[in-house]
Amino acid sequence: MKYSLEKSNLKKTNKVFIFGASGFIGKVLLGKINNESETIGVGRKNEEVFFDLNYSDPKDLKSYVSKGDIWIFLAAISSPDECESNPDLAFKVNVTKTKRLIGWLTSQGVKVIFTSSDAVYSGIDGCVDDDETPRPIGVYASHKASVENYVRDNSLVKVVRFSYILGHGDKFSDMLRASEKSNKKLDIFLGFERCVVLLDDVVLGIQSLIDNWDRFDFKYINFCGPFLVDRVEMTKILKEKFFPSLDYYPREAPTNFWIGRVKKIHLDHKNFSKVLGRSPKSINELLRDL
Repeated sequence: MKYSLEKSNLKKTNKVFIFGASGFIGKVLLGKINNESETIGVGRKNEEVFFDLNYSDPKDLKSYVSKGDIWIFLAAISSPDECESNPDLAFKVNVTKTKRLIGWLTSQGVKVIFTSSDAVYSGIDGCVDDDETPRPIGVYASHKASVENYVRDNSLVKVVRFSYILGHGDKFSDMLRASEKSNKKLDIFLGFERCVVLLDDVVLGIQSLIDNWDRFDFKYINFCGPFLVDRVEMTKILKEKFFPSLDYYPREAPTNFWIGRVKKIHLDHKNFSKVLGRSPKSINELLRDL
């Protein structure tokens, strides 16, 4: 099957809601998504539509959403450390309330892009494709896998699994920048490998799903780069490109760092390449200033 990235089935009346618009990815999408009708930020801070995943009632959204709208679901308690230390609250927000909101939205005919994580495959060795059954390790990963299972047969939901996203404002790059500025030597943990994906590819991928929803006959998409990169290699590349004065030291991570995390998650990018219309770019192709 061939995939065209031309705008297709969205009418001008369809709105795109970005839930979690104040976060790293949400801010970028809110500023860059090109929608013929309207792109609306949703969240707890200064967004156009207020919604608190823990406390708000989905029915409060009745006057905002319509059949055919798209809801990009970015909100969650995403820190593995926080999920491990406060599992009850994390489960309530990430699973119970998330399922409730997705169920209500799709009952109104709203299409949902649920953002999951490569962590759902933390219990699998080797390269995993988009349709492989999740095998999570840790609280956060289990939460994401639970929601993925919940929406399995819901045709109005597509699931995108983010690997580590690299771009202006990501935490790792910000850490390197701060270390260089302060002239402090930075410890970089060995053995932490992910299929790093560039922020520009993430934006293009989400835009393509919005514009071509019905043209992609698959549900799950691994938003990932073309190969595994560990943090030491990431640091080396970013130092050469952007942080020439950075001083760092590769070392073994403390034991508690691996609570809720695994060393390597290797994703296949077959479906993501179809969504992009090309292979995803690698960290070596990062040109934009961080």
